[in-house]
Amino acid sequence: IKKSLEISNTITTSGVRNMDVLANYFEFASSRDKIHAKYKVNHRECIILRIIASEFHEGRKLTVSDVIQMKSIASPATSHAALKSLIEKKLIENKPCPKDARVRRLIPTEKAIKLYKELGMLLIKTK
Repeated sequence: IKKSLEISNTITTSGVRNMDVLANYFEFASSRDKIHAKYKVNHRECIILRIIASEFHEGRKLTVSDVIQMKSIASPATSHAALKSLIEKKLIENKPCPKDARVRRLIPTEKAIKLYKELGMLLIKTK
């Protein structure tokens, strides 16, 4: 334990003590968890919502099939349940594609954007 404390108290290349970096991270993680709790999203939902919102931010709209096929995140059944929950929590919308109504596009809602704005402000605050 003493050795790990010595390492964590050393100076990084940017001149910041590792203890300060760790403290900042733990403060950020705690605050992030409170924001996720406020929006009632679990870890799996956070991952799926982040992917949907990130792709949307880059100009791409994922479909339900896109998410269901991401087996490295969860099984198709678990992903489907998470999508259903995110829709019920009004964090994403499931809209038909204009060219093919059978294809369902996933769009982050204003509520989801508000969640990410809160997280973004948290990053600025803990820098």
